Amino acid sequence: MCFKTFTPFFISILAIIITSCKDDSGNAIALTDINVTPDKLSLVVGEARQIQAQPVPEKANPDEMPFKWESRNSQVASVSSSGMVKALSSGETDIIVSARINKSIHKIIPVTVNTIHVPLTNISVSPESVTIEVDETRQITATPEPKNATGTLFVWNSENEEIATVNSYGIVKGISKGSTFVTVKSGDIEKKIPVSVSQTLKIKIGNHTYSADTLNYEIISEGIQWLKFSLPEFTNGFGTLGKGLVVNTLEVDLSYPGNGIEVTPASQATWGNIERPTAMYKRLHDKYSASGKHPVAVINADFFLLSNSNNTGYAYINNRPLGAEIYNGMVVQTPFSWNNGIIIRDNGLPEISPNVNFSGTVSSGNKSFPLTEVNGYAGAGELVLFNNLANSYPTDSAFAWSPYTSTMVSLSHPKGGWRVNDLMEFTVTGIDYDVETTIPAESPYKGKDFNGQGAILVGNSFGNGTQLLKLANTPYPANDMTVEDKQSYWELKTTDGDPNSYTTPLTSSVGSSIKAEFSFEYQSASDIANMQIFYGTPSAAAGVSTGENLHLTRTGIDPVDENKWKSFTHDLQSAISNHRWGKTGHTLRLDIGNKSGHHVLIRNMKISASFPENDSKIFLNQLNIGDEIRVVMNIQLNGQPIEDKHPNIVGYQEVILQNGNPSNTWNEAHPRTAIGYSKDRKKIYLIVVDGRQNNYSVGATTGQVAEILKALGAYTGVNLDGGGSSCMVVNGEVKNKPSDGSERAVANGIMVTVKN
Repeated sequence: MCFKTFTPFFISILAIIITSCKDDSGNAIALTDINVTPDKLSLVVGEARQIQAQPVPEKANPDEMPFKWESRNSQVASVSSSGMVKALSSGETDIIVSARINKSIHKIIPVTVNTIHVPLTNISVSPESVTIEVDETRQITATPEPKNATGTLFVWNSENEEIATVNSYGIVKGISKGSTFVTVKSGDIEKKIPVSVSQTLKIKIGNHTYSADTLNYEIISEGIQWLKFSLPEFTNGFGTLGKGLVVNTLEVDLSYPGNGIEVTPASQATWGNIERPTAMYKRLHDKYSASGKHPVAVINADFFLLSNSNNTGYAYINNRPLGAEIYNGMVVQTPFSWNNGIIIRDNGLPEISPNVNFSGTVSSGNKSFPLTEVNGYAGAGELVLFNNLANSYPTDSAFAWSPYTSTMVSLSHPKGGWRVNDLMEFTVTGIDYDVETTIPAESPYKGKDFNGQGAILVGNSFGNGTQLLKLANTPYPANDMTVEDKQSYWELKTTDGDPNSYTTPLTSSVGSSIKAEFSFEYQSASDIANMQIFYGTPSAAAGVSTGENLHLTRTGIDPVDENKWKSFTHDLQSAISNHRWGKTGHTLRLDIGNKSGHHVLIRNMKISASFPENDSKIFLNQLNIGDEIRVVMNIQLNGQPIEDKHPNIVGYQEVILQNGNPSNTWNEAHPRTAIGYSKDRKKIYLIVVDGRQNNYSVGATTGQVAEILKALGAYTGVNLDGGGSSCMVVNGEVKNKPSDGSERAVANGIMVTVKN
């Protein structure tokens, strides 16, 4: 007996081969069929032709192979052990190829041998046209004419493999929606078979599954597809506007080189800091034309906040978005009233975070000062940096300002470009002292236009440490409560279950204070054990509550009796540090219990603040033209630093799809804009749902949008700005039907870019 020695390498390869032919339980994968090509032969005496045989499935049990070949009449044609057929004499026979173990699995290939060459005159096919769905397959059979034509060898080809493919056996597979031709050819004879591929999308919303009607479909670029579909039977669940829902979607495959997503701030050269998405597209298409990339689509993004009539102290910052905004590493603004953010990391992949935080430092020599914001509000004693993407309501270019008399230091562009989480170096190019600004903004506007500068630092001194407050009639009148101004005090009487009233806005910032207190003197006809204070911000009337844990004790009502007046004091440091509260224009809301019948007098209502000795104006006044300035802008996600230096970040309203499950449903039907991404984060889905249009598109809740995102393939999704702002632009053209009748100018967008 002869023993062979197998090397470890050979054993490893053999193990891999055997393992690859087993299923998950370790059993060999059963052979089910044998594919052959060609499936019939017509030869001339002396001619030879190879027959190819492939196992089905491809990784079937290797013990069934190599296949066994035989000829039923070896005098007409012979066959080798590898499937090579040789014509020996005129006549007909069959070549049989069969499995080694399960001999019932076999294929018969008819062979005709002629003494003379019979030319092919035509190819007949069945079926003569093919209509299939995406991922569906269909066999096309080709037959030579005449049937005894010799030398026929069919070659299959698809004219557009992005729509349909065909293999060497004539099996067609639908790839994407559209039409193409499959050809079968032998020599100079060719047959074209029309192939139509459709894509029926099934959307399950609640307990109902809708069949989507495809309205438009287009491959925008490699890995980028636009699909517009309708759900004709959809109702929004509120019995309004009839039936129908029209949805525009854009699928972006980030695994294709050059495909990317970025945040697009509105141009600073637009009146009101807002811009139509088509204008965003055109502006960046022109800007990027020489850089090797260009935009292909854009949707509206974050909600915006302030109008030009705001009384918050943000007089120059009209339409400021709610969340953080970073454009390819350039901070457009720091988080304002919420910290939610969708992030496109430096590797191009998306991520969401409910906690995007900013911190910054400006240094010169051995001195440094904290940077409070970018393109924001320079509160008392605070240092703010403006760049040339500053939102600037009254001018047609970036504009630096402060509500106080300020020092404004102009800087060069940063060496190496804008970035976060890294040290940037600037040079001082100019200094303006004692720049005044009016609040609210009045013409002539005061501050500093950029005029080509890279950045401007704005610093000022601390404001008034004590601010007297009143109970406001505007913009928020008292609710479930009467408030009478008695000149030296206010008289409050609750009339229903949610009694509250707002104070007038702060006249200066207490955000940099060491200590800040809200206080008043009061008289009360009864004990009130469930009073609340809400820290109001310009973006939310209620803001953040203290909880029902504040108390007023019964004193009796006699405004003349000084002994009956009691003091109430509430520390504000938690509100300032935890809720970014305390800037000019912010308010407080007093909830005087939660029922009717309370009678309270209030007087001497005020905010008292203590400030540190140093301030940003002193820091800036020590600088000289030519000095080197170092700036660090750090971005954290969920309290953790990130290494990304050129991320894109924009705020979102709510997470509506989490771990593949809809969440945080807002039960109102409106036009919606949302963005989601797959579990592996390599595919992004942009979606715009039309609404407010009778029997065309009735609008959807955020939960319904989440279910549509899930049906498209998303695992995570967030709700962006909706209503009249909802808009999708593809190749410069508005693809949806905005509820305003035309696209609305918005504060920012999310743009899809490709490389040329």
